[in-house]
Amino acid sequence: MNDGTYLNVNGTFVLAQPKTGYWVGLYATTLDDTLDGQYVGVWTNPESGVTYYDRSVWVADLDNAIALGKSHEQLAIWDIENEKEVWLKEFFAEQFAE
Repeated sequence: MNDGTYLNVNGTFVLAQPKTGYWVGLYATTLDDTLDGQYVGVWTNPESGVTYYDRSVWVADLDNAIALGKSHEQLAIWDIENEKEVWLKEFFAEQFAE
């Protein structure tokens, strides 16, 4: 499965293609645990090569997407319109500073 966000429709994962907004991962999941009507984000971290499967939600504006991502300790959120990650690294620097 390629990177992207998919909607489970009766056991078939269909690529979701909104034009604006942000995808935010909430928590790690698997395809088997994704129920009908739920979104799953598939994302490969370009720095580590690790692939993540996250329960995901669509958020309209950047400030709310960043806040939600930080509250769920995400590495990044996905900017749909600009097709790129918005890294939340500064959050982790604050959380794990000695």
